[in-house]
Amino acid sequence: MGKWEMSKYTVEQLNNDYKSGKITVPKYQRGAVWNKKQKEKLIDSMNKGYPFGSILLYQNDGKRQIIDGLQRSTTIIEFVKNPARYFTDDNINDEIVNKIIDSLGVVGPRSEIEEKLISIIKNWVSDNHHTMQDVQRMQYGDLVDEIIDEWPTAISSKNSIKEMVKEMFNTFQDVCNNIANMPIPALVYEGDESLLPEIFERINSQGAKLTKQQIYSATWAHDVVKLSDSKFDEIITNNRDRYENMLDDNMELEDYNPIELNREKEVNIFELVFGFGKMISHKYPYLFNYDPDDKTKVESVGFNLVNACLVQRTSNMAQLNKNIKLLIGLDTASIEKFLSKIIEAIDYVDKRLGAGTKFKGNTRSDSKIYPLHTELQIVSIIATVFISRHATFEVNEKGDIQNLIIDTSNYNQKWAQMKDRFNKNIMMIYAIDILGQKWRGSGDKKLDNIILENYYYDRNVTWKEFEQVLDVYYSTMNSERNERKQVASPKEPEKLILNLIYSKIFSANDQNDNSNYDIEHLSPKNLMKEKISTYSDDFRLPISSIGNLCLLPEYDNRVKKDKTIYQDECYLSKIDNIKEVEEKYTFTIKSDLAWLDEDLTEDQFRNAYLSFLDKRYKKMKEKIQNNLFQ
Repeated sequence: MGKWEMSKYTVEQLNNDYKSGKITVPKYQRGAVWNKKQKEKLIDSMNKGYPFGSILLYQNDGKRQIIDGLQRSTTIIEFVKNPARYFTDDNINDEIVNKIIDSLGVVGPRSEIEEKLISIIKNWVSDNHHTMQDVQRMQYGDLVDEIIDEWPTAISSKNSIKEMVKEMFNTFQDVCNNIANMPIPALVYEGDESLLPEIFERINSQGAKLTKQQIYSATWAHDVVKLSDSKFDEIITNNRDRYENMLDDNMELEDYNPIELNREKEVNIFELVFGFGKMISHKYPYLFNYDPDDKTKVESVGFNLVNACLVQRTSNMAQLNKNIKLLIGLDTASIEKFLSKIIEAIDYVDKRLGAGTKFKGNTRSDSKIYPLHTELQIVSIIATVFISRHATFEVNEKGDIQNLIIDTSNYNQKWAQMKDRFNKNIMMIYAIDILGQKWRGSGDKKLDNIILENYYYDRNVTWKEFEQVLDVYYSTMNSERNERKQVASPKEPEKLILNLIYSKIFSANDQNDNSNYDIEHLSPKNLMKEKISTYSDDFRLPISSIGNLCLLPEYDNRVKKDKTIYQDECYLSKIDNIKEVEEKYTFTIKSDLAWLDEDLTEDQFRNAYLSFLDKRYKKMKEKIQNNLFQ
């Protein structure tokens, strides 16, 4: 059991205790993420006497770690160190400004004079008052001199201007004194460190949440691993980048030394898995959701994947450090071999799913890549390969794992038995799960079942099974997408279907050149919306149906705009052979879209469009069957 007590800090005390090392920031914190507006709002709340929340500190070995309230703490310390940053328009008394202007003895647009005067005041504050002591020792005469330098006619009013300035800044000094001496409520927890995850989770149930990986990391910091293989240098770089981007200049991280980190290459378990997650996300963007712009973001995929490869339930994530020590060991060779084998499994899966995941499609070279699958789906596939290769275990009647051994030196017999089936069927199983939305929701339980039972991907898939799932998806989407003015953008299942079709049609040159492609509506969506608007108000059709979608070269699409490929004379003049376009991209003939030029009743229009969809969908299915099952 833990215990806590209520304590109070002043702003000055908080700053002093941080500077002396009595209060520290643990490395597992999320970082300082507040923007300027959020910081100014906190300072304003403190000045007005509004409640602004407490901070939570963990008492450990004579020091106190900031557990919750980092954003508030960094803002408060920043204010103490440089209050001039928080001198805003609200601190400038409009009445006093007007009186000063009246004393200048100048003519001209009053708004321009006012703007110039306020600029002089702000610049004087920011240039000369970098500490709380500077604010308390303000030399108002210096500001008055700057004002008179700008408007020499004000020399006769120097003393009165000084008194006005003094009145304004006395108020600002009072604000600074008020905040500096304001009590900050603090909860100080002292007890079992293993209880911190539960405490963190409950405290962060609202607001900017810590991830569960960040929560657990508090208890993983004591287990250290040394890396030596240069291929894992990115793990070190990822951690250094995270720490360098976590905090501003006002606070430092406990036990962080970038020079030592680069030299020794020692990381704790949290840093190891965090850096590994960033590393694989960067290397395999089509598999994992990689965000190059967020250095501090904790990618959950590294933690989920490592935990799954250790044959652990997602609910057992808190014990990841212990399981790594028990099953792998913390010596350099064992850790690096373990991670290398995970990468081998990733690479293996990446190659087998390439037709569905890495096909160029409508992805631009400079655009962010969004995987078609959920994180836990791809984790389940990779973990299956790793476990089948390197893990042996039993599951008793209660569902407990027994006799678990991870051997990265050899491949298991199980992998030899399932390898061929896996290679043949993984693309189909992958697609079936996406089309059937099998991973909708958290997916934790499904992942657990797959890694423990270890047979989900060890099975044959027939065309009949695949076709049934495809048909259900097609009919369901057609019935759900009742579109009139708003048309849905292509979703992951539609993109996957197109990938499965065009990956065998596009040549290597098509994939590797600089050409871009658009997902195009063969029956143009704007034309469809225009046609639909002429019928009853409740008339709707599935304009975004997969049966209406194709890939066209970007230049073609730009020319075609809201006309079909058969209606646009400009487009037709630019292509060499319409038959080639039909065979490679559209799988249509001119008569398939002739109904768009006819004067039809509402029912006739609906039937014509749905018949067009069904006809083309049948051709698309044939392409998929030939690509996957021949």
